[in-house]
Amino acid sequence: MTTVANRAYSSEAAVQERIAQLEHAFGDLEDPGNPLGAEQFLAADDRARLLPAAERLLDRFGLNAEFVPQELGGRLDRLDVLSRVLRAVFRRDAALGLGYGLTSYMASVVVWADGTQEQRRDTAELLLAGGRMACAYPEPPQGNDFLANRLTARPDRGGYLLSGRKEALNSAASAQSLVLFAHTLGAAQGELSAFLVPGPDSPDGANLALLPRRRTVGIRGCVVQGLEFDGHRLDPDRLIGTPGSGAQLAERAFPLTRSTGLSMSLGCADTALRTTTAFARSHRSRSRASLHTARTRTALVDAFTDLLISDCVSLVTTRSVHLLPAECRLLGAVAKYLLPTVLNEAVYDLSIVLGAESYARSGSYGTFQKTARDLPMIGLGSAGTASSRAVIVAHLLRLAEFDPSAGEEAPAALFRPFDADLPGYGQEGPAPAAGGDSLLASLACSARYAASVDGELGEALAAATAVLTEQLRTLLAACAELAAQPRGRPVSPRAYAMADRYALIVAGAACLGVWRHHRDSSGFLADPAWAAMALTRIAGRLDKAAARILPLGEERMLAEVLHRFDDARSYDLYSTAIGG
Repeated sequence: MTTVANRAYSSEAAVQERIAQLEHAFGDLEDPGNPLGAEQFLAADDRARLLPAAERLLDRFGLNAEFVPQELGGRLDRLDVLSRVLRAVFRRDAALGLGYGLTSYMASVVVWADGTQEQRRDTAELLLAGGRMACAYPEPPQGNDFLANRLTARPDRGGYLLSGRKEALNSAASAQSLVLFAHTLGAAQGELSAFLVPGPDSPDGANLALLPRRRTVGIRGCVVQGLEFDGHRLDPDRLIGTPGSGAQLAERAFPLTRSTGLSMSLGCADTALRTTTAFARSHRSRSRASLHTARTRTALVDAFTDLLISDCVSLVTTRSVHLLPAECRLLGAVAKYLLPTVLNEAVYDLSIVLGAESYARSGSYGTFQKTARDLPMIGLGSAGTASSRAVIVAHLLRLAEFDPSAGEEAPAALFRPFDADLPGYGQEGPAPAAGGDSLLASLACSARYAASVDGELGEALAAATAVLTEQLRTLLAACAELAAQPRGRPVSPRAYAMADRYALIVAGAACLGVWRHHRDSSGFLADPAWAAMALTRIAGRLDKAAARILPLGEERMLAEVLHRFDDARSYDLYSTAIGG
């Protein structure tokens, strides 16, 4: 249970105060006199480094405390809160969010999951003192290991001798501590073990060879380079967990990293939409880029809708770690599989509005091209698209006998972004995969609420929900056929298309659930306009014949886009005040 002290950090008021403090410290991104403004971040990006003033700000804020569990002296209690705080950083610079924040978090979750009491304490002390961590997760068989690089740890006199190389680690040179996965048997199919290793920037980090830096198209401020080991000795207390448990440990960490990383990246997409809105408002009515043209209005509304869809998926994914531990691995895979595509397509569509200005490297719109380069990089990593799709396909095989109408639907708290009353999540990792599917069951239960809205929006909401329900029936029938195939056969391309369909249906269930559990309240989330637009957009992706134009929905959504722009509020579910 959450203690009184813990609730002091995780109550909604405390969360909003923390985010407001960070936003105020950063200031207005578009203010030319702000030392933490867009021009300064663009200049740092051109120099391929993080902005020093921004790093000092995060030091003063104590951002690392967001990664440390409360029982170890930090502020980490809820994953959705962690994501919300980091969006303020990603809104300014994805490289800063990754290089300063997410990389340390991804390393530390392995220690929280199975580290000894001493390892957990030492890691917490390091982070709370402002130290950095880096990690090299193992590449799953379906992953992105195009370099096929690996580490081996040979048992030697009670400890291990670490050899091999990893070609690309983020922030390896500045890390005081590394989390590495190595094959402990030395064979090609050797078992993996996890180790907590002193980094190059640590007093005990001697004899580690840093490989040359690798330049990247996006997130240029991140220092990506490799590490090489040649018989580097590791004492036995450097082992995390038990020998050979590394693969299972990585699988337990992936739901925590998949869900939060993509949720944080909404800050990037927010900046792209905000920059495009500023561009459109600055043009006169005769310009093809002005708000008077249908193309521009549609691009802004579609991008805003896609951000809301993505945030609904992010919300249920991060909160599932607390509320649906048996399903959080699956939902994390859905987020990692779907959101990069949705967000990158949204940014591309916005670039058409900006035209030649989408390539500007400085000035009022220079932030856009940086965001367009940075955003695709966030979705990369060992737990990438292919491995996430494999998780979804494995779940589809278990859905052959699933009846959504008889399934247990997700709890209401899963869909309520401002609900702070969540149980703590177990550091031992998520529970084994379940046979049910709470989001699909929620879709069946929520469908009847779509008929409660009158007029154009109600008709559109009901029609889009009917498309999702029909697509679900078709998917479940295909799952039964897939499960009936002989075991051992390669997965067919049809299964990949089924994974696409499943991810979109889950996104629809998430959006419908968020609206359903706010429909009797006040404010934007109670308005059926955004739900009708989101569900219609998802239905159009599932079936082109279901795509339709909703004039009233577009009108309300465009008004919200402009209102949030003028009022300096975020384009997500929270409508957070930004820029101090």
